[in-house]
Amino acid sequence: MKKTVLLALLSSIAALGGVKIEEGPHSLSAKLEGKVLWTYHYDPSEGKPYFHPLSSTDGTQFTDLRPKDHPWHRGLWFSWKLINGVNYWEEVYHTHEPREGYTRLLSTTKKITASNDTQITQSLEYAPGKDAAPVMTELRVIEVSAPDEQGVYTIDWSSRFQALEQDVVLDRTPLPGEPEGKAHGGYAGLSVRMNKTVGAEGTFENRDGLKGMDTRRAAAAWEWFSVADGGTLLFMDHPDNLNFPAKWFVSTKMPYFSPAVIHDGPHTIKAGETLALKYRILIAPGALSADAAERFWQDWK
Repeated sequence: MKKTVLLALLSSIAALGGVKIEEGPHSLSAKLEGKVLWTYHYDPSEGKPYFHPLSSTDGTQFTDLRPKDHPWHRGLWFSWKLINGVNYWEEVYHTHEPREGYTRLLSTTKKITASNDTQITQSLEYAPGKDAAPVMTELRVIEVSAPDEQGVYTIDWSSRFQALEQDVVLDRTPLPGEPEGKAHGGYAGLSVRMNKTVGAEGTFENRDGLKGMDTRRAAAAWEWFSVADGGTLLFMDHPDNLNFPAKWFVSTKMPYFSPAVIHDGPHTIKAGETLALKYRILIAPGALSADAAERFWQDWK
């Protein structure tokens, strides 16, 4: 039954010539047969931009937005934890105001091709308080492909961070065994928070074949979250990235996963210097084999 539905869906993609892109006041969405495939939100009043919903072409919706347990989690989004000791991750419950550090969205430009491939370019800055001067800037480029004939599409996320007048120290909650270490230490960076529905049906697996919580804190070039009788999110780290292959912060309970770029320790960007990061998220209808995931990563890297 699942195969029949998928074949019908792929036929509809071909017949419609792909998705339709719709622009809102502070968002960009891709729709397939009237249903939202993905939406990228970039309201400056919210600070950090994010994808939600994020779905595969078979209708599997992966992401969750502001869940009660962690209301600062925003689908697919990027956030540093600590910059020069200031917390940029958590927000105030209910108001969603930053607790300390402010991620400010300065500008957004969009480019949409005739085939509905999408490029979003953004300028952001990071400041230790509401009225404080920024300590770091970010140039972000996100490229989202239209689904191919198999219903697969990709999100390429590239960011270039530049320290301004002073060195910038990027840090995270300490790991177990470190001074003031926590069991949940190590996270920061590009992350995906998924909803409880797919969480009950999905599994994590990394490049080395480790599964579930065995992938937590394990280094790997890629890891996927795959839903039984549903879609797959394949999250890829790039060899040019700092600390490649990243150690992954994974929670099967939430569920959540992230290639935690500074998992093992802080990183300093010297004044005037930059840090570049790039990732790919591949969204597929149905399951992937390990060989297929490896080919996708090899073709991209």
